[in-house]
Amino acid sequence: MSLVLVSCTDGGLENADWLKQPDFANPLTITLSNKEVVLAKDNEAENAITFTWTQGNERGAGTSLTYFFRMDIVGNNFGEGAAPGTSTTITEEIPAGIFTKSYTVGQLNSLLLKNFKRPGGVVTNLEVQIIARVDNSAQYQLPEVSTSSFAVTSYSPGPLPLFMVGDAVSGGWDYSTGKSLPEKTERTIYNFTGDFSIGSFKVIEKPGSELPSYDPAAENKIVYNETEPRNNDNVFKVTEAGRHSFYLDIDQGIYAFGYVPYENVYMVGNAITGIGWDIGRAKPMTWDPKNPEVFVYKGQFDAGEFKLPLELGNWNGKNLMPPTNGTVLKGNASDNPTMLLMPNGNPDNKWIIETAGQYELTVNPAKMTIVLKKL
Repeated sequence: MSLVLVSCTDGGLENADWLKQPDFANPLTITLSNKEVVLAKDNEAENAITFTWTQGNERGAGTSLTYFFRMDIVGNNFGEGAAPGTSTTITEEIPAGIFTKSYTVGQLNSLLLKNFKRPGGVVTNLEVQIIARVDNSAQYQLPEVSTSSFAVTSYSPGPLPLFMVGDAVSGGWDYSTGKSLPEKTERTIYNFTGDFSIGSFKVIEKPGSELPSYDPAAENKIVYNETEPRNNDNVFKVTEAGRHSFYLDIDQGIYAFGYVPYENVYMVGNAITGIGWDIGRAKPMTWDPKNPEVFVYKGQFDAGEFKLPLELGNWNGKNLMPPTNGTVLKGNASDNPTMLLMPNGNPDNKWIIETAGQYELTVNPAKMTIVLKKL
């Protein structure tokens, strides 16, 4: 949630002292039941830590206080200044009249693994904060804030094996012969890149059993299915045989599936800053399994020519090239997005960038398109 600390009516700055940091004889104070916590799998249901805080000070007639609890890794500054979508801060509004919050061993360990992306068996220093926002004030008043920290050692709950089964993966629907889905982040993120056949498949937890399964839903969401047998609507479909990437994030409830005909795409040419025509040092583009069909590069480009080899160090290997030599990419909607696969690098067609600058280059080998965008 977004933390909003302004709650007032505009009555003018009649009392400038209200804009100063709160200074009370008995300030808002958060207290921790432990400063060092070691979590153990055998005690998942037991209390791990309890936070208690004093009641905030009265801030004037008609005002009230709303409390917010925040937690983050020490040094993250509770997400302030973080790029959009990168903050790990946990923020929770506390119900009125409540002045304590607790986590069980299992709850705190799950936060460490899934929210803070910390592996089991390591010490993580966490910072906590309680904020008392002033509501219904005639003028804005800075909130009281109390901050503390503690160290916690997480544990590994162990892997959660998942399997792919179906005529698109294992040649049939024998649930005992599924293909393992590699686990990238423990019990959360899975990714497989390899060959698929035309057909469909399911993701199951137990070899030999159709259920439970993780099934596709609208907008690339997944649902955990414990009761519904296989049908045409709850399977992942493959419409083109070949190399694909399948990405599954259980925690976020999402998946991505796409055709990925090539493992790598490189950039070479005098338009590629710092590389030139050194095929042995061709610059790799970035591939993201959450958006598997595209390769992307953001950065400086020089004025000049370039092409896209698929193999490092081989002038005679496969290349992605424009249909016509000297095709200019200006970074606008008038650019020709079409590209072709040249199996032996011939004819030696190249793209041209006329003006040096910061660009984003997006290449989609599945759709054979290229888009340059000026940043």
